[in-house]
Amino acid sequence: MRIIYIIPPKVKRYFTLCINSLLLLFSVVNYFLHSYFNNIFLWKDLFLSGDGLSFVSSVYKYINIKLILFLVVSILFIVYIYKFSISYKFKMKKIQIIILIIMVMSIGFIYNYNKKSLTNIQDGWDSTSVLSNNANYYTNWLNSVNNLKISGTYEYIVRDLYFSFIKKDNVIEAKNNVNKYLEEHKIGEKKEQNYYGLFKDKNLIFVMLESMDDWMINENATPTIYEMMHHGFNFTNHYSPGYVTGETANTEFIANTGMYPSINKLSPNYAYVNNDYPYSIANLFKDNGYRVNSFHISYEFIYNRGNMHTSLGYSKYHNYEAMGISDEELELDSAIIKNGYNLIVSKEKFMSFIITYSPHSPYSYSKIECQTNLSDIKSLYPDEDNEEILCALSAARETDNMFKLLLEKLKSDNLLEDTIIVAFTDHPNYIVMSDDETRTLNKTAFFIYDSSMEENQINTITSTINILPTILNLWGIDTDYVYPGYDALNYDDGYVIFKDYNYYDGNSMKQITEELYDELNYSSNVLISNYYKEGK
Repeated sequence: MRIIYIIPPKVKRYFTLCINSLLLLFSVVNYFLHSYFNNIFLWKDLFLSGDGLSFVSSVYKYINIKLILFLVVSILFIVYIYKFSISYKFKMKKIQIIILIIMVMSIGFIYNYNKKSLTNIQDGWDSTSVLSNNANYYTNWLNSVNNLKISGTYEYIVRDLYFSFIKKDNVIEAKNNVNKYLEEHKIGEKKEQNYYGLFKDKNLIFVMLESMDDWMINENATPTIYEMMHHGFNFTNHYSPGYVTGETANTEFIANTGMYPSINKLSPNYAYVNNDYPYSIANLFKDNGYRVNSFHISYEFIYNRGNMHTSLGYSKYHNYEAMGISDEELELDSAIIKNGYNLIVSKEKFMSFIITYSPHSPYSYSKIECQTNLSDIKSLYPDEDNEEILCALSAARETDNMFKLLLEKLKSDNLLEDTIIVAFTDHPNYIVMSDDETRTLNKTAFFIYDSSMEENQINTITSTINILPTILNLWGIDTDYVYPGYDALNYDDGYVIFKDYNYYDGNSMKQITEELYDELNYSSNVLISNYYKEGK
């Protein structure tokens, strides 16, 4: 910031005002993002600002006296600098006031600062054999929270701008890396697999549940979903790790493609929307004679879904207007079935992808998805008076209403026995409940419903990356594509890889192995090189 000393005095006043105001805004935004998502601002977040605005009314709960005092002191400090920045002559009393303010702010910073050393043996720069260390975070720009601690505010802002929009990937190198990986992971002779082709030629309704945390699913609040989990396969150790900004789009991409996104880069819905995805679930089912379509209430531009779903192979993305849902019922999941059922099912084989919405934050009595089921939830939980908990459970009941109506209609049309429902959650509910399991592991729900089956509880560790390989096995769909994930019905132990280059084995977090590191990079290189581009 030495540049301010060579700027003309009158210009310097406005320059310092702008810079300090932006830095204050940066601090406040990071406070809310870290409180809400345990993350901080990345320039690429701006692409998701349209969807992000829906979270604004949920951040009020994080406003406290510390934040207010910080804002007041910071604003007074900015105004003071603006007023006296023309002259270098300060009275002693003014200097003393500035020093006092700096001391107060510094003491507060030191008190709240995470004392974890940046130079210890596991995370330090010298631990070159450890992939999850600060040198690797900095070089590859992983883990924004750590990057800010390492770089400092000014360098973080500039360096993140570079990685977000300026740095170009080496397409040729990426393609060569894919070739090498495929050579080392050739698909050998197919072995006999458990449950292979169990659901062959049956219809598939593929459902991503918005914010449906496991504590929201129980016999009282969501009786239909609870019952569905007891017919088919229930994966009890499932996780939804986030790798890029926008965890809903993150999970949506992984489940549909069976590939990891490029860690901490721009969401594939924007960066790789023009790629070819012949290995996606929509394209594979389409190749096997299914009619494939997707359904969600939001407009096409949210997460760029209109374009991305076309690239993924869906014939059409149906928003609330296409389904004929009224504005009054816009946020009710049951309206998807009430109005869009005839588009979701067909007489010919179909694979339909539904994204729910009702459990999306905020959670207040003013929202229709809360009001619709609130009286029932209050009667079930008479001792609960927390507005957010009651509304979250009411919203979960609304998603349950969707499934209830769907099953009734499928049964009425004699389609229930020939239709399988695969449901999974995009991410935990960070707003209402936030414990270590939620923050660190992103534990969520994943189940496969078959009305004619008893419950098969699967305890294998699974994450979103395992959903597609598992489905392909159950439907008996063979491909030549090498998926980084494993079929959860034919794997004993399991693991979950996180974006900080650590993995969870069901017992504890461990440093990522070279094999798992290559697994992540393989997916990234496939995207960077558009490896499966048709006619390349």
